[in-house]
Amino acid sequence: MSPFQHKIRISSLLSLVLCLLLLAGCSAKKPELEAPKFVPYGPPVALEEKPDFFARYLKPANQELLSFREMAPTIRKSLVYAQTRPAKSLAVNRPGLKVTWAELVESLELLRTLLPRLDSEPSLLLEKFRWVAVDGGIKYSGYYQPTIRASRTRTAKYSQAIYAMPPELKKSRRNRRYTREAIDGPRQILAGRNLELAWADPVDVYFLQIQGSGKLVFDDGTTAYLNYAGQNGHKYRASGRIIREKGYVLYSGDVLEQRQWFRDHPDKMQEIFFANPSYVFFRFSTRGAVGAINQTVDDYVSLAVDRKFLPLGGIVAFGVNIPDQTYIQAPLRGLGLAQDTGGAIKRNRIDIYCGSGDRANYIASNLDAAGPAWLLLKR
Repeated sequence: MSPFQHKIRISSLLSLVLCLLLLAGCSAKKPELEAPKFVPYGPPVALEEKPDFFARYLKPANQELLSFREMAPTIRKSLVYAQTRPAKSLAVNRPGLKVTWAELVESLELLRTLLPRLDSEPSLLLEKFRWVAVDGGIKYSGYYQPTIRASRTRTAKYSQAIYAMPPELKKSRRNRRYTREAIDGPRQILAGRNLELAWADPVDVYFLQIQGSGKLVFDDGTTAYLNYAGQNGHKYRASGRIIREKGYVLYSGDVLEQRQWFRDHPDKMQEIFFANPSYVFFRFSTRGAVGAINQTVDDYVSLAVDRKFLPLGGIVAFGVNIPDQTYIQAPLRGLGLAQDTGGAIKRNRIDIYCGSGDRANYIASNLDAAGPAWLLLKR
């Protein structure tokens, strides 16, 4: 090989190595972008604030959205539900508020068309919608999708059954013998009927029923979603109130404190549980938390309401100061869709769906505050 051919060969090899390095760099996985950290915007929410003040501080980031455009799929879910209802019949009919399904559909369609402009022009909501105030404001709480450990068989650790809905209760919920005590107490009236979906810790199951949906992680590493299947027809009683009524000490009374109280007083657990006769049944699902409109609910946008007080599917401007681990308290002014209901959600109470994970757990477990709310209807 001549010196000239040798140089050409070395040059070719260097070019090949350089190309391979460039290709490797192009195919390397790009680092994932981190979700923007939550930073509260605006002054604290006041119960008596007016719509123009509310709209001035309305930002998608407060609902953990990058843009109001991201609300489009949630609006579509409400539209799918509302469009199946008779247009001229009433979506809500109470003193001071009568709204037809046709009005609701028109309002949802208008909001969807405005989404591309709302980030920079929130005042459009004042121009295009009537703001129907909820007199006296709203009592806000939160719910989330918990993840709990479970077993497919009963064990010492996982001793509480998670039950499917008994067929006889699907037909009629007037059978009052199905109390929590009758189901989980000594009588065990549902045991042995092949209604057990899984087994878990009794405290986890109790609070799973309050949330109405959840994700199970089994010991073999497999997972399953559970969604609300029905309730036994008995009135819900809050366990925090029951604990205090019986003379035991609670300070804040939030869910986290209650959980710890049950861990510290296992001998009192059934006494408190059985004083709340309400009982929730579940079904397996391939989807996450599903609301009353049979659609999955979305973080900080989907709201659980009393459908006799606010129309299911409707647009709600809501404001409340939420608990936050970093900021102690943070203003949340948002646009929500009424897409769920709940046994404890009566009249002027709204439950905000907070998603899943530690932050959702913290907010949902601690949120108990008042704030303003308006139903938005097309002018």
